[in-house]
Amino acid sequence: MHSSLPSSSVDSLDNGISATKLEAANRYVRWNLLFLFIIFTFLLFPVWLSLVPYVNQATNVVIIITIGLFQLIWLIATICAVRRTLAINSRNKLKITKAQDVESADATANNHSTIRHVVAMTLYKEPMSVLQTTLDSLVRQKDATSRLSVIIGMECRTPDKEAKRDELYAKYESKFLRLIITFHPSGIPGEISGKCSNMNYACRQGLEILRQDDDYNYEKYEHIFTNCDCDAVFDPEYMLELEIEYSKLDFADRHSSIWQSIIIYKRDSMPFFVDITGILRTFFFMGVLIPWNINPMSHYSLSVKLLEEGAFTHPAYQMEDIIALIRYTILTRREIRIRPLNLISINGPTSGASYADEIREWALQVRRWTIGAGEVFHYFIVKTYRMPSLYLSFSWATRFFIYYGLVLCASAIFSVFSPIFVQLINMVAAEHKRLFISDSLFQTICFIFLGTQYAFLLIVTVLVRWCLPVPGDGNNNYNKGLRGITRGLLHWTLMLPTILAYSFVELYSFFELAFRGKDVCKHNAASKNNLVLVKDAGGS
Repeated sequence: MHSSLPSSSVDSLDNGISATKLEAANRYVRWNLLFLFIIFTFLLFPVWLSLVPYVNQATNVVIIITIGLFQLIWLIATICAVRRTLAINSRNKLKITKAQDVESADATANNHSTIRHVVAMTLYKEPMSVLQTTLDSLVRQKDATSRLSVIIGMECRTPDKEAKRDELYAKYESKFLRLIITFHPSGIPGEISGKCSNMNYACRQGLEILRQDDDYNYEKYEHIFTNCDCDAVFDPEYMLELEIEYSKLDFADRHSSIWQSIIIYKRDSMPFFVDITGILRTFFFMGVLIPWNINPMSHYSLSVKLLEEGAFTHPAYQMEDIIALIRYTILTRREIRIRPLNLISINGPTSGASYADEIREWALQVRRWTIGAGEVFHYFIVKTYRMPSLYLSFSWATRFFIYYGLVLCASAIFSVFSPIFVQLINMVAAEHKRLFISDSLFQTICFIFLGTQYAFLLIVTVLVRWCLPVPGDGNNNYNKGLRGITRGLLHWTLMLPTILAYSFVELYSFFELAFRGKDVCKHNAASKNNLVLVKDAGGS
């Protein structure tokens, strides 16, 4: 029997938010202005420091210390990423050894027989081939027909939605325990269009369908929920590994945890800036987002109990993944931890029909992430009084700002342009003393920092391109052979210019958010029309 739900009445729909309260909120004077003010003040810091008499004597010292602190952040992130890479490879070798013991694997699975999985994704205008690649990777999960239910949330505005629904039921209904397809109505008060509102609706309706299904026997099982994009390709052992990690924890920790796999962004071919951005995002998963407990991204897992306590996903904040951890922390009033899954998943990067289109889609994606981060900061400040402790509030805000405000936006601009600007000022300004560091020593140290930055980027390149055991990578030669190594090293030389371009797009996006306010906070999803994921990526 099809588990499908038509659109509900907009008036009777409970989406978990107060539309009146959201509409009454100020759409322009928002806390993201503070975020931008700190970033902009920081970037202008070398300008006024160089021009103020007496104070300008310390300019060289202050800039060297600041860039040195950025280098320290990269060092810490690199150490965390190396440790995570070693853990992933260790698990991969152990998996190969255990695969020879079929009885042991079956015994492990039986220990978790009271656990069932619910995976949810959304679809708007993405090609069906992309969605089917994701579903095919879920079909490969152990006991998918007896323990895995899939919820697909379509929009009422999705073209040919009934035909797509019928096609999905015909091909996949028998391959999962339950397949549920919902149609999210448009025009619900307080919502914005996009994955956040669609996912919120699909989760609420899909779980209600499971509860009302007498044959499903919902209350008998523990449920783990996985939120993913429609272009995600899961490791064949994702659900099994998730169950193992889930079962290691006591009751309290199980329902205070979000599990995040390491995500690789891959296509059959892509421009250098798309490739480099994907490499850096994977690195930051391992080096910053997970160990610093900032936020999950793209697809992640948690208990259904935590999902419901955290009111599912917020239908008025476009980046439902960036906001997830801090929103669940605020609503449950307990600290939520991100826990790593030592395996690789694959997501599709941005794609375009032409090179110019590739640039546009890449910039739109960066803009969307940045505006989403600014909105999440506003949400946090408004709700911070509900945080479990003042220390946790300050700690998370600091980590969040360091990553989204400094690492991704200001650090590259500051590190490259402040030494150049200061040297130009010193050439034309009146002669004055230098505190500790002369101009010649200043130049030498800056070039040393440039070298160490490229050393970090080389480690990033080697780790992500050649050290991570990507599922199905044996069938793909993108990073292999002389051509793959040459491309990887060429892209390594282009990493700093790409980071600079990324930073300028981020800075522009923060200004756009400041001037246009809440009106710019819409989910302009990246195009998937030209996305071709690596073939057989989810295979064993």
